[in-house]
Amino acid sequence: MKTPPTDDKFFSTISTELGWIRAIVTHAALIRLDWQQSRWPDEDRPNDVSRETITQLTAYFAGRLRRFELPTAPVNTTTAARHWLSVMATIPYAETVSYGEFAIMAGMPKAARAAGSACATNPLPIIYPCHRVLRANGSLGHYGGGSQLPPHHRDNIARKAFLIHHEQQMAGLSA
Repeated sequence: MKTPPTDDKFFSTISTELGWIRAIVTHAALIRLDWQQSRWPDEDRPNDVSRETITQLTAYFAGRLRRFELPTAPVNTTTAARHWLSVMATIPYAETVSYGEFAIMAGMPKAARAAGSACATNPLPIIYPCHRVLRANGSLGHYGGGSQLPPHHRDNIARKAFLIHHEQQMAGLSA
């Protein structure tokens, strides 16, 4: 029997059109997704949750999955942040909302900035689809997406645009 890592974290990676994504989990739940352009130098330390996360991400990128069914425990989140994430999860696949509309959905119509902060601090991008939240004028705004790059970096903005286009294409909504 394999001894679990001493920090009780497991991870699996997937290569996507947008770079490498790493699912970081505890024994029981997904806690964070990280994203970078090159593979991490260390080997995966998978468990059932990290493998299932990669399976579902693979299905998402192939257009076969529209809603994730994973045990989650987003890292470093408050009760308020978890509320925003649960509302974010209800934004329909291939659709977008403004930060103001997102705030209304969360029951806080005057909290568009808080909605933006919830997106910016989302530790589980794609799973909780912060990429579906746009500025009021329809522009993309910023996107962190689990990357170490700044949210205004062109690579991150390109990822957000890709995810929106991907979903719309898979749903037959884009030309």
